[in-house]
Amino acid sequence: MSRTTIRIDRAPGRARLTLRAGMLVPRTVEVGPDHARVALVAAGALLLGGDSVTVDVHVDAGCTLELQDIGGTVAYDADNRLSRWDVRITVAEGGTLVWDTYPFVIATGARVHRATRIELASGAATSMRETLVLGRHGETGGALRSRTSVVLDRRPLFVEELYAHGAFPEPGILGSARVHDVIATYGRRAEGDGVVQLEGPGSLLRFLGADAHSSPLESTWRSWRSTHVHPSILEGSLTHARP
Repeated sequence: MSRTTIRIDRAPGRARLTLRAGMLVPRTVEVGPDHARVALVAAGALLLGGDSVTVDVHVDAGCTLELQDIGGTVAYDADNRLSRWDVRITVAEGGTLVWDTYPFVIATGARVHRATRIELASGAATSMRETLVLGRHGETGGALRSRTSVVLDRRPLFVEELYAHGAFPEPGILGSARVHDVIATYGRRAEGDGVVQLEGPGSLLRFLGADAHSSPLESTWRSWRSTHVHPSILEGSLTHARP
């Protein structure tokens, strides 16, 4: 199993950033008094059959952490051998995590279990963009099981499970769509056309379509992100386009 750890803690004068590399390698871009920006780079081909990747993220009270993927992830044809992708996020009171992930592609012949678990203390928030794509160009795509669970102040805020297989599209799930693009804010509300407001503090906006580049969510995501990140992070953010 491969484990990547990203942790920001308050410290006198400058935040303390702890990074441990696994198959995903975190690289420091900026560290300030109470904020940091970290880029994530794959150490090799991801994901192969049998791979198990875990990413642990911790944000200390009152700190802001921005994570940005440098490239997308492809779960390659593995003759249906299972691979796993687990993300565990903890944000302490008043902390903020913003994670701009790149497309996660499930190639034909891949079988992937993904799990994202987020624990937020009172006053904490997380904003994420996740784009799941069934198949590379010209492929139908493999099998995906994806679960997202969010707890706020020890109470469930959001739970969702998605089961999809590119070769067996189901009406009412993804249908004929290959792309499931979601931007979400948990712990705070956000506004925009078509936004779904959770019962608790949280907002979601989705796009289902044939191609990731057809998603109209980019401008809304930039707006949401700009309200949550530290001004110095926003000014110096990586500006390359999504694939």
